[in-house]
Amino acid sequence: MPGKIKALWYFCIIVVIVGFITLAAKDKMEEARVQTEAETKVAAEIQKKIEEKTVKIDPVKLVRELNALGKYQEAVEVARKAGERNPDNAEIHTWWGISLVKLNKRGEAIERFIHASKKDPTDEKAHLYWGLTLAMDKKFQEAIGHYRTVLEINPEHSNAYAYWGASLSALEKLDEAVSKLEESLALNRFNSQAYGVLIDVLYKQKNYKLAWEMIHKARADNVSLPQTSIDQLSKVFPDPTH
Repeated sequence: MPGKIKALWYFCIIVVIVGFITLAAKDKMEEARVQTEAETKVAAEIQKKIEEKTVKIDPVKLVRELNALGKYQEAVEVARKAGERNPDNAEIHTWWGISLVKLNKRGEAIERFIHASKKDPTDEKAHLYWGLTLAMDKKFQEAIGHYRTVLEINPEHSNAYAYWGASLSALEKLDEAVSKLEESLALNRFNSQAYGVLIDVLYKQKNYKLAWEMIHKARADNVSLPQTSIDQLSKVFPDPTH
């Protein structure tokens, strides 16, 4: 094959190969573009659905349901949209805060509780969860202040007494803790939270017999108790009725 023709032949082959490579690259780029557009479209549709939900459905009800399903991030998004549209709605800001607590964003949650309590000073749930959030950070004395506020708003709030008792127990103020937990149970004898903390406090006080009495009382009312509390008591003081 003459040299010029041979060179031209090689050149044509190279052009064809380069052409194939270029087309393949373009195909991949096109696929990536289509995939990106599809993902963007899906994300936009999800966001649109969230926004539509906050308009068509009671946002508080929806946020509560999402929390119950463990969909905390979606709950936060729904609450945020609703809260931005309704800055004076204390209830949605409270539930926004509760959802943030579930995501361990306690600092942001407290901001929502502060906002809610300013908009509605009678929002007992805002103060209750504000207190619980502080207790999670071991700020028990500050937490107690919010439980007090809850009880000023609603003197028959059994859980406020129970959480107050739990904070007193954490502060090793055991006698005071027992008093608050008993007040909680006086208001609601089925309060499993109060029973569980009370049994642990009595265990700390080495008042084992009374602790077992509380266990039997709870069982008689079909109140579920933490098995860990029963087990630790059984190790040092077996059930005297057996």
